[in-house]
Amino acid sequence: MNEPAKLSIPQEITDLLNRLRGKIRRYILLEGAAKLLATAGLIFWISFVVDWGYFRLSHFELPVWFRASFVLISLTTILILSGTFILFRLMTKMRKKALALVLERRFPELNDRLATAIELHESNEPQNALTRAMLERTVKDVARGSSQLPLEDVFDKRPLRRAFFGALILSVSILILAVVNQPAMARWAKGYLELKNDYWNRETGLVVKVIAQPGDRIREFQDQTYKHGLGNDLTLLVETVEGKKSPERVQLTYRMQNGREGGRTVMSRLGEGRFKHTITDVLDGMQIWVSGNDYTNPEPYLIEIVETPTLDQIQLECRYPEYTGLNTVDPETGISQPDLQTVQGTQIALPVNTDFQMVSTANKPITRFSLETDQLKIQLEPAATATSSPKSNFLAWKNSQGEIVKQTSFTPAQLEQMCGSDHQVFRVPFTLVSENQKTSSSGIPLPIDQPMRIYLEDEDGLLVTEPIRLSIMGIVDQPPKIDTRLTGIGKSITRKAMIPVEGKITDDYGIQSARFDFLVDEDKNFRLRPFRSKPAERPKEFTLQRNEKETWERFDVLPLDLKVGQKLSLTVHAEDADNLSGPHQVHGETYHFEIVTDEELLSILYSKELNLRKRFEQIFKEVTQTRDELKERVAQVRESQAITEKQKQGQTDPAWEATLLENQSAIAVSADRSLYGTRKNATETASIVESFHDIREELVNNGVATAQILGRIDDKILKPLTMIHEQDFPDVDQRLGLFRLAIEQNSNPLTEIQTSIDLLDSMLVRMQGVLNEMQDLLEFHEAIEMLKNLIEREKELTEETKKYRKNKLLDRLKGLGLE
Repeated sequence: MNEPAKLSIPQEITDLLNRLRGKIRRYILLEGAAKLLATAGLIFWISFVVDWGYFRLSHFELPVWFRASFVLISLTTILILSGTFILFRLMTKMRKKALALVLERRFPELNDRLATAIELHESNEPQNALTRAMLERTVKDVARGSSQLPLEDVFDKRPLRRAFFGALILSVSILILAVVNQPAMARWAKGYLELKNDYWNRETGLVVKVIAQPGDRIREFQDQTYKHGLGNDLTLLVETVEGKKSPERVQLTYRMQNGREGGRTVMSRLGEGRFKHTITDVLDGMQIWVSGNDYTNPEPYLIEIVETPTLDQIQLECRYPEYTGLNTVDPETGISQPDLQTVQGTQIALPVNTDFQMVSTANKPITRFSLETDQLKIQLEPAATATSSPKSNFLAWKNSQGEIVKQTSFTPAQLEQMCGSDHQVFRVPFTLVSENQKTSSSGIPLPIDQPMRIYLEDEDGLLVTEPIRLSIMGIVDQPPKIDTRLTGIGKSITRKAMIPVEGKITDDYGIQSARFDFLVDEDKNFRLRPFRSKPAERPKEFTLQRNEKETWERFDVLPLDLKVGQKLSLTVHAEDADNLSGPHQVHGETYHFEIVTDEELLSILYSKELNLRKRFEQIFKEVTQTRDELKERVAQVRESQAITEKQKQGQTDPAWEATLLENQSAIAVSADRSLYGTRKNATETASIVESFHDIREELVNNGVATAQILGRIDDKILKPLTMIHEQDFPDVDQRLGLFRLAIEQNSNPLTEIQTSIDLLDSMLVRMQGVLNEMQDLLEFHEAIEMLKNLIEREKELTEETKKYRKNKLLDRLKGLGLE
């Protein structure tokens, strides 16, 4: 039995469903496109408003990463929406039954006939003849009316219209913006499409620079970075870009890189479009922003902290002039070695004509080393050494106004020697010279006592904020110093005198020669006489002495055969070994002498002795007063002891207390006065002893001393005087000290007082003997003085007799007419 045939669908219905399917897909495409266009417009305006708002609030462009992310997200959103709104919907399969249901829902007059027919057509269920006939009739009825169905009524046009109008409004607004405000559209394109850093066209443009020290040098940032010296002040200069609007105020914002500190301040106005601010003692790196009007730098300026160039050490490798003897000689080679001196502080002293290399060691590589004084300038640029640039490496001389008058370039060999390979050690050869001194040395002539100023610049362009200062003081070789004195001689001498001169000669670097120089009467040129003991091996200190026993040099007058009344001037001459600026010659103190007779010299000495005797008589008188005062104190001590004994026995008297107090005060005062007076007398006695020694030596050195005179002075005066000075006075001083100690301790001083009196009595006896001998010696000298006066009187009478005889002879000649 054959299966019944399926219900056939007329072509009209198939065409109807196909038209409906096409209209649905066109609707989906139009609606999706409108939505995508609206979404794109909305994304544009969101990006535009966000960018505008962010700039107005911060004056910054949106970060590149933000804009790039926004573009990426936007594109991703559009792609997703494209698939959602269009692609996926278009790819959805539209079955006939679903389409039939859509038509029947919109057109109720179909009365489910179309859906039923399509359902039976697609089903495999068998149908009886009646049912089949009814369905075929229904299908035909539907087919006849399908051409008149308005398929556009199937769609709800409101979503499409909303999407269309939204897309239209957004698109038109964007077109209007593009026409009316092309710079804004271009700015958006640069920011979101080209992803540029600086895409806002600001009214104001600011450039940050640095005012570097020294010299207020304007330095620019390199790649938004500036390297600044550790601990130095940072002075920022903000300038308005040419052609841009100048702001009324500029705000500086900075943040330390360590994140701990920061600040915000308004910069000081320097003038039109220029602003300045100083941050003191910068120790850490920082980030900097400046804001003015509509400008803020989008990327921060970076301050990187580096060490300021400086010199860790300055050393001088010195070779002193040979005559100074300061050079150290290698015992094996015999070659002098340089003396290495490290500069401490800002000054160092060297002998003039010293050759030295100034070795300067920097803390980091240096690109420019500059040394200046008032008269010269040296500039070294190690980086230019390879090219041997004459403008970068030179030695220049300056005039008094500081202008360069002469300049010489260093040779490659000189540069290689002066600039170290690491550009941290510089060796500059100098010769220390005095003012206007010429030198044949290979070193650069450096005048003494001229302050040096050293400037350093490193590879970061940093200079020392203050020049490194150094003064090399010149030790000018001075003439020898002569310190002499006469001993045992006076200004009046006999023709056979021997003049002792003692003392010493000193020189910084050594004495070449020394001698006596003398003049007689009105001589203009010195005559010389050598020392008996001459300087050997250029000593720095030379003592005048003939031998170990005679610690003086002696000048003999007798060989000069001088006459009474002539004048003699004597001095010591010395010369150093300076063979560069010398030798330096000098005379010591000049001593003037007059030649006198033996009698005149003895008369002069007589006057000295007379004065000494008067002084010693005064000492004798004061010692006697001290002894007498101590005797009075003995009586007071005994009186006080007696009163004390009576008080112990119970006896009383109102006057005793006053007497005890008076005695105690007098004894204490006497102890101090006696001790002080004794010490003063001891000092004066020592002076008298020394004066008598001088008289004795003067007698001997002038050749007028006899054994009798010397014997009496030595045995009768000097010997007892020396004993008084060295023995008697110390013994008395000791006892008087015990006397005062007893007073302080409130003990009985009677024993010390009595012992002091006994010692003073013994000393007075010895002093009286000396006075008697002085008197005898003076009487002897008085006799000599009388003899001298008689001789002088005899000379005067002789002269008067000669004059009288001459006058008588002239009178006789007149009487004879022979005049």
